[in-house]
Amino acid sequence: MTHKCEKIGSINTMEGWIDTKAITRISTKMHRIRWTIENVSKVAIDTKLSGPDFHLTPTCMAATAFKRNTQYLYVYVCNKSDTEIQIERKISLFDCNDKKLHENIDSRIYTLQKDADIHILSNVQDRSRFDALPNNTLVIDLSISMRGDIITKIYRFQNIIDSQGKLMEDLKTMQENSVNSDVSLHVGNEQISAHWSILRSRSPYFKKMFDSEMLERFENSITVTDISLHTLKKLIQFLYTADFVENDEDDLEELFNLYYSADKYEVLDMRTLCGFKIMSKATSDNVCQIFQFAHRHNDKDLKFQAMEFIRFHSNAVFQTDAWKKFESSEPLTAELFTFCLKKEKFDC
Repeated sequence: MTHKCEKIGSINTMEGWIDTKAITRISTKMHRIRWTIENVSKVAIDTKLSGPDFHLTPTCMAATAFKRNTQYLYVYVCNKSDTEIQIERKISLFDCNDKKLHENIDSRIYTLQKDADIHILSNVQDRSRFDALPNNTLVIDLSISMRGDIITKIYRFQNIIDSQGKLMEDLKTMQENSVNSDVSLHVGNEQISAHWSILRSRSPYFKKMFDSEMLERFENSITVTDISLHTLKKLIQFLYTADFVENDEDDLEELFNLYYSADKYEVLDMRTLCGFKIMSKATSDNVCQIFQFAHRHNDKDLKFQAMEFIRFHSNAVFQTDAWKKFESSEPLTAELFTFCLKKEKFDC
């Protein structure tokens, strides 16, 4: 899920007014890394052992590392990209029998700067027991929630209008006021006015309709029967402004409807946004529904996120009525889930 916050102020200088604009984009995405270290007692004292690399975003790679000395254990995360990010973390230490030896869960936010190692493990009690682990194996289970893929950027400019924001406002006004509209979309007795140029440039579905000899093109009228007026308004709003207003009453079902409309009309950026919003509402009670929805739409990313949610919260998910219904309707998939989770726990 992505949120955008803007704060605009002004500074009075000897030469005139300089506007200051701060933009913060905050997103949340869960990542999990499970690292098994064999022969842990043979790791040289005060020497960093490099662990697996992983991507926090498509352009932001991070790495893990482990170190021990006679008093403490250390687990590090290193940011290997040029983008400063912020994370929260949950970290647990297990032996190879899946016995939990230590766990850290808190709301502390860590800032990862380029090429900087951040130590994320709090003090471990009874340090000596980690020198005599079963099979001499330590398992580090790390879950990272990314809090900011782009940290606040400050822009200072003099007598310059935010052209991108102004463009979006103008397009929004154009849509709301139906200025020179040349096509209408009908849901029942209701009508939404729009512009072919916007629809065809933003949606391959509408482009095919516009470029063909379909009746809708000649009559400049489109009848929509499979989505509600509420959903269609948000779809059209997104085509004009690359965003839509999410109301408090919008529930998971409405997000499913928005996703369906984005999928049908081939508005892929809206489909991606809906996927993030859907996962932001994921709970133990509805994640199976999200998984099935993603499977029906062949959305591998959304399905993977739902699977990861089930993986992280398996104890809670498996106790819900929704999971029992899922087992009845999708017995093979449910059995495979359970098998893989058990194998992961006991496969050191």
